[in-house]
Order: sequence, then C-alpha cells, then structure tokens
Amino acid sequence: MSGNKKERFSRWKERHEALWQFIMFALVGCITSVVDLGSFALFNFWIFTPYRQQAFSWWLIDYSLENGGKTAFLAFACSNAISQTFNFFMQRKATFKATNNVAKSAVMYVIMVALVYVLQLYLPTLIRVPVVGLFGEVFGDILVKMSTMTLSFLITFPINKWVIMRKV
Repeated sequence: MSGNKKERFSRWKERHEALWQFIMFALVGCITSVVDLGSFALFNFWIFTPYRQQAFSWWLIDYSLENGGKTAFLAFACSNAISQTFNFFMQRKATFKATNNVAKSAVMYVIMVALVYVLQLYLPTLIRVPVVGLFGEVFGDILVKMSTMTLSFLITFPINKWVIMRKV
C-alpha cells in the first residue's frame, strides 16, 4: 500500500473505529474458529472416542449417548477452553488494543466466558438430536458446534468492546 493509501486507511479506521473493531473481531474470530473446530475434531473424532459409549450428566448438561456422550462433552469443553484462551490474547491486542488492567480484564473475561461456556455446553443437549437426525452425525456435530460458536460471537463482541477490553 502506498503512503497515501495507508494514511487514508488509517483515517478511515479512526473515523469508523467501532466498525473496524467489529471487522477485526470477526477476522480474529475466524482464526479462533479454525483453532476451535480443529481442536474439536481432534478431540471428538480421535482423542476422546473411547468415551463415546459413556453418558455424561451434570446440572443442566445432559450428554446422553444420543447427545454424543462423554466424548461430545469433553470435545466441546476442551476445544472451547483452548479457543477462548487464544481468543482473549488475540482480541485484547489485535482488535481492541486494550490498555486497561490486564488482570481485571482477564477476570471479567473468565466470568463472561464461563457463562457463555455453560450456554454453549447446554445448547447441544437441546439441538444435537434433531440436527444429527437431519444431517448425520459428523456434519450434524459440526453444525451444532458452529451454532454454539456463532452464539458466542454475538454475545461476546459487545461485552468485550464496552466492558472488558477498553482503552484507558
């Protein structure tokens, strides 16, 4: 990019900071999604397959054998934890260029992620059976995972922008 184009782009980013942050949030989210889906596939289709015939139930979360059992629970849980850790550091610096206290941000982020995490672990117990019934187990599991990722995206952008990752 020539100097003039870079200057115009920089001015545009300053004038449209929220839009640029949303674009960056989405781009970083896409990278995070690759990390999430990759680790999910690794866990769901390889590492945790010995647990497929074991049901898992705790509180609102019911991973019966129909819902993928302990394999699906562990795959959703572990891939989410890995991707959220990656996402925190990428979004903090690349997207929001946050300058507020990193420790306070991390605590707030963990609380937000924990609440979204429970929602993401609960949602598959509601939708996996019909989705897998329509699309088959492999594609259905990927669609369910993508649904939980989209929900997370829609919840976390505004909370990150206006609460957790602020410029001081």
